Amino acid sequence: MSIPEGRAETLTSEQAQVLKTIWKHYLQANGYTVGDETAKSSRHNTLSSVKSSESIKKSRKKGLFGRFRRGHSNKKAEEELSTHLSHDLSGKVHEAFRPLDAETRNAFWDFLRHDTPDNLLLRFVRARKWDVDKSLAMIANTMDWRKNQFDVERVFREGELGMLEAGKQGVIKQFATGKCVIRGQDKTGRPIVIIRPRYHFPSDQTEEEVELFTILVIEYARLLINEPVDSCSLIFDLTGFSMSNMDYTSVKFIIKAFEAHYPESLGVLFIHSAPWIFGGIWNIVKNWLDPVVASKIQFTKKTEDLLAVIDKAHIPKDLGGEDDYEWKYLEPTKEANGKLHTDEKEKEKLEHERHKLVEQFIHKTLEWIECADKDRDHHLMADRLALGRQLSENYKKLDGYIRNRGIYDRLGYIKFE
Repeated sequence: MSIPEGRAETLTSEQAQVLKTIWKHYLQANGYTVGDETAKSSRHNTLSSVKSSESIKKSRKKGLFGRFRRGHSNKKAEEELSTHLSHDLSGKVHEAFRPLDAETRNAFWDFLRHDTPDNLLLRFVRARKWDVDKSLAMIANTMDWRKNQFDVERVFREGELGMLEAGKQGVIKQFATGKCVIRGQDKTGRPIVIIRPRYHFPSDQTEEEVELFTILVIEYARLLINEPVDSCSLIFDLTGFSMSNMDYTSVKFIIKAFEAHYPESLGVLFIHSAPWIFGGIWNIVKNWLDPVVASKIQFTKKTEDLLAVIDKAHIPKDLGGEDDYEWKYLEPTKEANGKLHTDEKEKEKLEHERHKLVEQFIHKTLEWIECADKDRDHHLMADRLALGRQLSENYKKLDGYIRNRGIYDRLGYIKFE
């Protein structure tokens, strides 16, 4: 499969320079001096900041939803860590990162799963049309959103079992209805997310539970994407839709999540079989959409309209396709939905390996940023790409030790181990 433009493997020289600048600002925000004669002697070791960040996490009170919007933390430790990382930066931190503490800046490495570091950053850069300042602002905003507003990593790792144990029955009910199902793939290999609004009733769950459900589905979809495939196809099946299903608050959250925090994740979005009443709704919703996202939306009526992108075997039978799968959701249990592996020594080994790979990737990136020789630049980029792939493979092994199993693990869709 060919690799699209604007990815780490296909960058032009101008695009590579933008990526270097993005990394320079991010690394400076994390304590590195980049691009001058004293750089090599004054660099901090990001591995120490990652470990310190992990120690802060462990000092927090346990419980997934004690304070969902902003978890309790060891403020003194955070302040000390921020001071340590800011030492010797001489005002070089980009304004986008200045409001963030050290732990939030390092949230990038938790955000990274089995994608590669460059391509994760490049999602934001492409979304902001290669504008450095706008890209950095978007990245910083997402790190803050993930760490301080929703604690996304904890939500993701606790999964459906964590929701059940925390009494978030509205999240479990949403999974059970089948109103949003990841199933099959389109002709380019993108996972297909099928959304059926007729099964959504705003009173069935709280606003928070809709947000939690949305985050989990998006994060599950990320696990089903394998580079060079880096986006999903969505079918909004509006068959049977009525005004009792409409929830403007939830729609606005979903749009913002995709546009602001999971950029470049949408391949194509089909709004299928829309009833006449949807016209008025669309006149409101379309004003919330970024033009790039809006350009990926197609209104479809018949099965033939979908066939240009999706083979009939992957189109649900009720939409005229051949896939007769019926959604059956089993409530999570500790036995079926706990972590796949519980060997703490092996987990620590994989985490240590990941820290070392991050450290190697960062130091190789520093060399790449400062390199002025074209041949050397090419070799450094190749080394970085190789390290990125090693990080990807490391995550696939580590996943079973850090994340509770979800419905797509039980169905066999997610297969890392």
